[in-house]
Amino acid sequence: MNFDDPDARLDHLTSLEKLSETLADRDGGELFQRDLEEARRLAQQDARFAVLAEGLAAESLGERMAAVNRFFDSIAPTELAALQLPTHLGQLRQIYLSSR
Repeated sequence: MNFDDPDARLDHLTSLEKLSETLADRDGGELFQRDLEEARRLAQQDARFAVLAEGLAAESLGERMAAVNRFFDSIAPTELAALQLPTHLGQLRQIYLSSR
């Protein structure tokens, strides 16, 4: 494939699956467990985190990753930047922001 050709490159990129789709059937195991604990604690004061906690408790890794994206997508960029988060959720936010 010629990656110098913008059309070929775009065709290649659009054919790739989203990472959350690729991992949709993979068991989540214990990944995101600390994030889940933090989200549950924060949900006691902010109901938005209950939705995140529910998503982080999903069976598949893909579902968990999709829940993280949906959660951060639902928060306005200025609020997201200023939101005080515990360590693990703060790391997820950083990963989310750097992937945009």
